[in-house]
Amino acid sequence: MKKKLAPIVVGLGLIGLAGCGNDSSDNATENETEFGNVLATSDAGDVTTDDILNELGTENIANRTFQLTLDSILQDKYADSVDREEIESQINEEIESMGGEEQFAMVLQQQQPGMTVDTYREQRINNMYHDAFFADKFEVTDEEAMESVREASHILVQTSDEEDGLSDEEAREKAESLLEEINDGRDFGEVASEESDDTGSAQNNGELGYVQRGQMVEPFEDALFELEPGEISDIVESEFGYHIIKRHETENMDEEMDTIKRQIVSQRIQQNQEQVLGFYNELLDEYNAEFENEDIRSYIEETYLSTEGETSSDEESMEESTEESSSKEEVTEDSSEESTEETSSEE
Repeated sequence: MKKKLAPIVVGLGLIGLAGCGNDSSDNATENETEFGNVLATSDAGDVTTDDILNELGTENIANRTFQLTLDSILQDKYADSVDREEIESQINEEIESMGGEEQFAMVLQQQQPGMTVDTYREQRINNMYHDAFFADKFEVTDEEAMESVREASHILVQTSDEEDGLSDEEAREKAESLLEEINDGRDFGEVASEESDDTGSAQNNGELGYVQRGQMVEPFEDALFELEPGEISDIVESEFGYHIIKRHETENMDEEMDTIKRQIVSQRIQQNQEQVLGFYNELLDEYNAEFENEDIRSYIEETYLSTEGETSSDEESMEESTEESSSKEEVTEDSSEESTEETSSEE
């Protein structure tokens, strides 16, 4: 059974709601407004904050309340673990590399309509607090990280039913011919860039970056994790065609260890959502969190804090919504990460 973690699992590459977090102390913005209860009066009657909240709907308000409660608690709990200034500096470098804030804002709008630079900035900062939380809960040792990933490149030859496409036999013959050329000394990256049907990785000489267990289809993964450093596989058949896989000779995992661990933790979050719910319960108990409104409390308890019951179609749709959002979080990923994600989603 899966509960709908979508709106609240923010860190580790998973975006939650579109709004930014709320810090009740140092990070409160100058734009905060005390609205009061009555927002407008007329001979027809008053418009109150309750009217606006009811217009937004209990579910939206409850989701946002839970999100902000978690953000506030995590910012307090990990205040000494997260360097906000460093994150803000990294974001400023991203913005500068994209040609300035105006260009950066345009890219954000293309990737996630409605996202602003300020919202993106706050999400990135909040992500780090959630990262720290889950890194504590799903601790990954250096040894586990090194055993769970391989740095790899590949060449894909696909079959096609189209008139000018390759039949299964032709695709295998082409793959065998390419492998023979590589074994005779032709550069693997050159072959990948010119011949591979995985256009994403082909743009980067076939490089996939770090491939994690469970990320690829089984035949691909089994072959890759049997390779020694620098070794090239025989022809590997999967449902997507024929692969030639190369494990990199030198895997600079020390430099990428934090990123690798984050990927592993992210995967564990998706695979252990009931456990994540337990972590949230413990966190709320630790901070004596109470949801004062009965309707909001009931919704949050049923949606996020209960470990019984079946997944509803609404839960599933919200999980799918987060998956779509998470693919849009980083606007400045390097090409090897893009290649890995593209191949992973394809396979």
